[in-house]
Amino acid sequence: MFFRVTQSQMADLSQMYLAKQTSELYRVQKQISSGLKIQRPSDDPAGMRRSLIQKDRLDRLEAHETSIQHVKSRLEQAHVQLREANSLMTRVREIALQAPQTTDDSEVQVLVRELDGISEQLASVANSRDESGYLFSGTSADALPFPDVSGTSGLSSYAGTSAETQLLLPGEDPRHAMIPGDRIFQPLDRQTTVLTGRSGTAVGSGTDTARGQRSLIISHTLTTYAAGSGVTAGNSSVASDTVIGASGTHQLVINDTSGTGTSGTISLNGGASVAFSNTDTDLMVTGPNGEKVYLNTTAITPGFSGTVDMTADGTLSIDGGLSSTAITFSANQQVIDSRGGSLVNLNTTGTKMAGTDEMEFPGTSDIFAVVHQLREDLLNSRNMETSARADSLNRRLADVEQIQDHLLDMVGIQSVSMEQMERLQTRTGDLKLAEKSDYSDTVSADISEAVLRLQELNNLQQFTMAAVTKLISPNLLTYLQ
Repeated sequence: MFFRVTQSQMADLSQMYLAKQTSELYRVQKQISSGLKIQRPSDDPAGMRRSLIQKDRLDRLEAHETSIQHVKSRLEQAHVQLREANSLMTRVREIALQAPQTTDDSEVQVLVRELDGISEQLASVANSRDESGYLFSGTSADALPFPDVSGTSGLSSYAGTSAETQLLLPGEDPRHAMIPGDRIFQPLDRQTTVLTGRSGTAVGSGTDTARGQRSLIISHTLTTYAAGSGVTAGNSSVASDTVIGASGTHQLVINDTSGTGTSGTISLNGGASVAFSNTDTDLMVTGPNGEKVYLNTTAITPGFSGTVDMTADGTLSIDGGLSSTAITFSANQQVIDSRGGSLVNLNTTGTKMAGTDEMEFPGTSDIFAVVHQLREDLLNSRNMETSARADSLNRRLADVEQIQDHLLDMVGIQSVSMEQMERLQTRTGDLKLAEKSDYSDTVSADISEAVLRLQELNNLQQFTMAAVTKLISPNLLTYLQ
């Protein structure tokens, strides 16, 4: 069977080949203009799948890199703030060392003003923030960490969370990031309570929960006397007696010189004798340590001369008198602060005088309270004797040094976190670079090769068009045949 090739068949074949060449030419031109060798899935189905996987990995690595840089930036800012806090505490330590030798009022005022400025700077450091929130509020970046840091007591409450922030990346172990403010600026380790004063009260055996410094107010409520002498409490006894103690702690010595109870002498705890008469309803008698009682001697037993035991009850308060606890004269008695429920344990077996004692709870004062307490001790706002003030200043120095050591530990911990972030960032960058290279190999066109292919296709198309022209152009010879 013979097939005759017609002009129409040649034209159709020519058109088909030219269309294929034009399509290939367009594809190569698109590769050169876009730089991509895969324009659509049909170009390379396996390559397209591989490129999508590689692009997902690359996007994740870029997201990781952004997260790492964000955390690293916050760590760097926190590091700067902690170094500033350490510098401030270095100056506080210098003031604490200088304080015992500073007696001139003008010099004291200069140091006090400097401490006030340092307190403000420390508050600014503790409450510092960046565009993402507060640096030292734990996982609650929107919460002001220390809202009451400027309070008159110097003690602060922490409003953030105690959870340390972490960098969480899929496929990676959690990385420690920001340290919460309570671990940096608040109390460290509670030490033995210090109690100073003249009341005879001592530290108990239980665990205290009160912080910082407290005034222990010992108040008199009632004085009673052993039967037999006829002496009773005077008109001002309840409000003005300063003796406190169980029966036998304090004693009166009465000497009825008249023999009829109308006159004689009375002394308290071996102190100076005071003359009395049977008309005295509010006679003040003072003991050797300044303790006082007010007596009614109108009913002295005639002829009585001897010792009279007395019992003086009282109360204790650690919240400025807002609440009080009756003294039980026991080895361990708890007194609670009505304002927050904190408590102290006291040994009241030796309590013998009303007044105000001072309590300190070393290791419980935060950084702000220590500076405030140093300021108050400089001013001697508690009216301590010289030796007691010197002891208190030495305790302030110990507190400052403990806090400064703690700050240096925190700086070291954050330095380690920063180093880990730096290493993680470097490793992530290396992985991202390798992934970029693989992705580029998969989707990017080889421009040199594409240009050569484009030239080849141009030449081929020209040759094809020339051949087609020859084949389909009519001439006399073709007609005769």
